[in-house]
Amino acid sequence: MTIRILDACCGSRMFWFDKAEPHTTYMDRREEEFEIHKKKINVKPDIVADFRDMPFEDETFNLVVFDPPHLLRAGQKIFYARSIRPT
Repeated sequence: MTIRILDACCGSRMFWFDKAEPHTTYMDRREEEFEIHKKKINVKPDIVADFRDMPFEDETFNLVVFDPPHLLRAGQKIFYARSIRPT
């Protein structure tokens, strides 16, 4: 059996040691390059799509990775970040 993994909000693939893991499809809602603290960040997904409307049939993947903890460090203007922060 071939394992198929979807990283639904891959960003710059910081979650992965092997950023070219062959069993993984990397999806994000944007493709862009920017700099933070003099470090170049590349967001280059295989598929540009929003996790709220994924372009896949059910049962396409064995595992879906969705890693939102980085939102704990997001700015106060981001609604979802405010909603998950402990008070």
